[in-house]
Amino acid sequence: MDILSSEIYQDFKSQGLIIDHSGADNRVTGIVPAESAGQGDLVFVEHEKYLPAVLKSGVAAVVTTQAISQQIQQADIAILVAPNVRMAMAYLRQKYTDRDVYTSEWGQRHATAVIHESVLVPDDAVIGPGVVIGANVKLGAAVVIMANTVIEFDVVIGARTVIYPSCVVAYDCHIGDDCILKAGCVIGSDGQGFAQDEHFHHHRIPQTGRVVIGNKVVIGSVTTIDRATYTETKIHDGSIIDAQCHLAHNVIIEEDCILVAQTGIAGSSHFGKRVIASGQTGVLDHVHIPDDTMLLHRAGVHSSIKESGIYAYGPAQPFKKYTKNIAIFQRLSEVWTRLKKLEKQVAELSK
Repeated sequence: MDILSSEIYQDFKSQGLIIDHSGADNRVTGIVPAESAGQGDLVFVEHEKYLPAVLKSGVAAVVTTQAISQQIQQADIAILVAPNVRMAMAYLRQKYTDRDVYTSEWGQRHATAVIHESVLVPDDAVIGPGVVIGANVKLGAAVVIMANTVIEFDVVIGARTVIYPSCVVAYDCHIGDDCILKAGCVIGSDGQGFAQDEHFHHHRIPQTGRVVIGNKVVIGSVTTIDRATYTETKIHDGSIIDAQCHLAHNVIIEEDCILVAQTGIAGSSHFGKRVIASGQTGVLDHVHIPDDTMLLHRAGVHSSIKESGIYAYGPAQPFKKYTKNIAIFQRLSEVWTRLKKLEKQVAELSK
């Protein structure tokens, strides 16, 4: 990275991410956290408590709020004002310091990739070593498929989607534009469908649906999303799924949800828009979660939630009730001792 602060402003002012540039027009050579700042660096200051240390560090540029920018009196610092500092952080780092997935030590298309003759590989695609792509796969422009990934037949992958090493996208699944599939995730594995006879032997029910993933979806490492029994398991636009999650057959995740690590969702459950599930959330089958709901503290959801809100624990309960119950639980031994004492006193009085 080697760019003038005025050029950063020009790159982002039309998007409204950076709305003002003042102070010096300094050369920026790196983006670092505030505690590591030094000469040539750009830092993001969202809270004024970090400002004194940053100003002493000799940084080249500060991205901050309008209010905090007015406290900076040093003329030798470039000041970039952002309405949303974290959004500015996201897009500046994407543009200037993110991994360049289009530049690979293996070249643009490795000789060991096995690609079916029916597949048209875009000129700007990057295909890594050991990749296998089956018949009739459709690849969008500028896709990146890294080492040892398997793309089975009839898959559709949208433009600019990046698939990291050792992923599997099973047959007939559809992935939208600008998605990220992190290492080792499996899209379209068979759902857990079995019939049981009178001897408790299990008999497989074919899972012949597919997984459909929208645009700008991120799927974390070693996450598994099962194909539907008949129709579609569906992840809508903008949803983020962390590492080691499992979504069973026919699950539907609406737009802009966040599922944190080790969340498990059983078959045919439906998350509304903007649902957040914190780590190790567990959801039973055929459960509906309404829009704008948060599931916290290893929430265990046994039945559908009727109203949007914050829920925690298992079985999931409204968060205010949960915090009161936890406070009482910490004193359970004391409460029990007092209760037994009161019972003894009542028994003596009744004699």
